This record gives sequence, structure tokens and C-alpha cells, in this order.
Amino acid sequence: MKKILLSLLMCLTLNADDIYEGDLSAQEAHEMQKKGTAIIVDVRTTLEYIYTGHGEGFINIPAYEWTYIPKSIEERVKSSEFELKTDKAKDHKDIQKLYDAKEVFNKNFIADVMSAMKIRRVDSVILVCRSGPRSKAAANLLAKEGIKAYNLDNGFMFGWKEAKLPYDGF
Repeated sequence: MKKILLSLLMCLTLNADDIYEGDLSAQEAHEMQKKGTAIIVDVRTTLEYIYTGHGEGFINIPAYEWTYIPKSIEERVKSSEFELKTDKAKDHKDIQKLYDAKEVFNKNFIADVMSAMKIRRVDSVILVCRSGPRSKAAANLLAKEGIKAYNLDNGFMFGWKEAKLPYDGF
């Protein structure tokens, strides 16, 4: 949990001096996508994209992925025994301590976004994550490279889905 909070703090720090084009509403983003003037790139992890759904036409290019290295088998067995003895599977907060999670930047992110833009023949990209911070950081990163980048305001969950735009998933 500390690593996730640290990651979000880093994203917020990166956003202190936003240089990307600006935030778009879900409707504005959808219209640009439909007109063929921009692509929408979903920067969430592959698992988030697959299992929590995605907007119609989103291209998944994760900015970051997570690696999970499990602790020893002894620790994992001990954890499962704790759950069995206490009936606390649902509230077992220490379960996160069974893995060393590490966030890894996708070194191909910028090149992949540029390739997707070239394939679709657009000069703008709209970035989206779950709720906004990661896509803002990614938009700033792309803007530093001279790419015309926007952020989808409030992300997939609170922007796109709440606007009732087409999506797949839950």
C-alpha cells in the first residue's frame, strides 16, 4: 500500500507543472476519437484494462506495469492458515505483505504511442487511466517529447463510465 501511495504522490508531483494540452470531458474525447482526430490511449496496466473494462476504441499502452515477487512458501502457507483459523480472508490486510511489488516504467511507452498515432494517422492523443493521476503524468511525459497530448478528465471510472459512453467490462 505504501508503494501505491508513493507512486500516486510521484504522479501528483509530476503534475505540479502540467504542460500537456489540457483536460477533456469524456464526451469531448469521444467526439475527437469518432472524428478521427485523436486516439485514446489507456495507460492502465494490462490486468486493469482486461478485468475492469475499457472504453470503446481505447488502445491499451501501459505506462507502468507491476511485478510481484512472492515471499517464501512458508510465509504464504502461514498466511493461509491464519485465514482458516480466524475466518478473516475478507479482512486479511497483511495479505499484501506476501508480495514485493515493484512498479516498472514501460520503456517502449513513448515509441508505442507514437506508432499508434502514426498507424491511425492522428496528431493528438488522449490519455486515460482509472481516475486521472497516471494519465496526467503520462500526458506530461508525452508533451515533453513534443506530442500533442490531452488527459481524459476523471478517467475511465469517473469520467467515461459516468458519462455512459460505450465500454466493455463491469
